Amino acid sequence: MNLRQFYELVLSRGEENSSSFPLLWNLSVLGILRYTEPNNTVTQKPGLLERKLNRHYRRLCRVQEELGRLNWKIPSLNQTPGSSFEDFVFSQLDFSPYREISREDFESFVPEGLGDFDEDFYQKNFNLGRDETLALIEQSYIEGDGLYRLKQEKPLIISIMRSLDTSLENAALFKIGEVNLELQELSSLADKTPEALPRAEQLYPVRVAGLGGLSITHSDGMKTDLFISPEGNLCAVFHPGNKAWTRVLISGNFS
Repeated sequence: MNLRQFYELVLSRGEENSSSFPLLWNLSVLGILRYTEPNNTVTQKPGLLERKLNRHYRRLCRVQEELGRLNWKIPSLNQTPGSSFEDFVFSQLDFSPYREISREDFESFVPEGLGDFDEDFYQKNFNLGRDETLALIEQSYIEGDGLYRLKQEKPLIISIMRSLDTSLENAALFKIGEVNLELQELSSLADKTPEALPRAEQLYPVRVAGLGGLSITHSDGMKTDLFISPEGNLCAVFHPGNKAWTRVLISGNFS
């Protein structure tokens, strides 16, 4: 089975089944684009990876906005004994956006957006697991009139929501383990033995490399260009506030 045949097999299962293997579905749609769209610009309904890239872009926009709001004219750090640059930044942060969040913004990050970070991110920052973090968020907000409102402002929930909104400690765009799990699911749905499908170890590096050269257009019209670096990393150049930010999405070290 060659790569195009594999894409066609995945897509033949129908979009109604794609929730069982959303990553492979998305990769197959993007793979078929290689044969049909010479400019490699993604314009179809955002799939799993495009949504991840949209959230990554939004976080960069938020960071860029906060950097632009910093007042560098306040007394310098060396005039305040014991102060650090983190203290300087923290003193000027605006936490009010997390008291009321639009339904669109909230649901773009919860629950799917929690998967943008590794499990150890939650343990390190909040001493909670990902599922515990999700449960806390769902318990802390109430929905109404197109908004999610914070029931009670507590430091932990504010810290969690701000991290989901601005942290750049993203996990890899997708991982070989995710590919392997979805291949097993596809095998059962497609009535194929696992041996009839590509192995995750074969498919993963090919699909990582295959994303190089694609362009993603965000809702504000800005484009993000993906490329493979000389080291073999899958990278993206984002342009929040017309400032170029280059980020590594997947390390070229697959071992």
